[in-house]
Amino acid sequence: MHTSHNNHFRPALLATSIALAAPLAGAHDGGPAILPEGHAPAGVMADHLHNQGEWMIGYRYMQEDYSDVYRGSHKVDAMDLQTAGYSMMPTGMSMEMHKLDIMYAVSDDLTLMFMPQTMHMDMSMEMIGDGHGHTEGAGGMAGMDNMHTGGHDHGVSGTGDTVIAGLFRLVDSSTYKLHATLGANAPTGSVEEKNADGTFTHYGMQLGSGTWDLMPSVTYTGTLDRLSWGAQVSARLPMEGENDSGFAFGERYGATAWGAYRIVDWLSLSARLEYSKEGDINGHYNGPHNHASPADLQANYGGELLDYGIGFNTVPQGGPLAGVRLGLEWVGNLSADYNGYQLAREDGLNMSLSYAF
Repeated sequence: MHTSHNNHFRPALLATSIALAAPLAGAHDGGPAILPEGHAPAGVMADHLHNQGEWMIGYRYMQEDYSDVYRGSHKVDAMDLQTAGYSMMPTGMSMEMHKLDIMYAVSDDLTLMFMPQTMHMDMSMEMIGDGHGHTEGAGGMAGMDNMHTGGHDHGVSGTGDTVIAGLFRLVDSSTYKLHATLGANAPTGSVEEKNADGTFTHYGMQLGSGTWDLMPSVTYTGTLDRLSWGAQVSARLPMEGENDSGFAFGERYGATAWGAYRIVDWLSLSARLEYSKEGDINGHYNGPHNHASPADLQANYGGELLDYGIGFNTVPQGGPLAGVRLGLEWVGNLSADYNGYQLAREDGLNMSLSYAF
């Protein structure tokens, strides 16, 4: 598993967070100008609107680590995969996403959002059995052995997809707010990433979906003194049957709910639950690709997950960082039911940093 990069990055991220929060101890004791819980936990997007004419510039980071192979909700070993006909076993994966979060309020009731991103993914594999697999060509079985000797690592990096959305205010009362988001995922990420031998890499290691995807959501938030809470339902719905490489990711549906408590004017702590369900992959690569490992087959994608998140939001109330928001959230899994054979997510980290003007 690729852990060395993550083990260096996480302490650096936490140190940066502490450095940003350090000036908060000297913040004034008056009423907060901007409440830290005015934004949802860092793992929730499209969660708030802005006042007419206001801009927000932000940066979001997401990291997920994967280890151990599961079938459904049960862990499997190399012998299980070999019996199922696989010659390669994934031993670990890490994924990082960097997103630029730009928002502009056309009016009090409409905020536009633009979110380009870059991605980096690494996967480690090891040979099981005799290591003989096969490669399938665009016209059928190519009749070639895909010989691997021992373990190997591979990765991809580059521009991901871009989200464009409009957030529409539905209700704005003194105690709760409700808004809807209508977004689209633009296929700016590559779906033609190849291995060294010219075959397509795993479906899940392409940099984008390759399809235009509809991304609707509805978000509710409420407050009572220092308490705040919220919920969001969302979906990702491919609007094309296949991309340029011949496949399309399955529909994804999600629901999340959170609560937060403001312990001081500049800091709130949060807890969150998230449920997601995603279908497997439709279609098939239209060029040579391997069938050696679970990640090479469309049926080994999607499933149902129940996750939890623990985090904090901070907003300095005075000093040079006044108004700068920092959110950090650690995510773990409560239960999972994966389609087919998949690497299980171990944990994740979400960070958001933004400033509105």
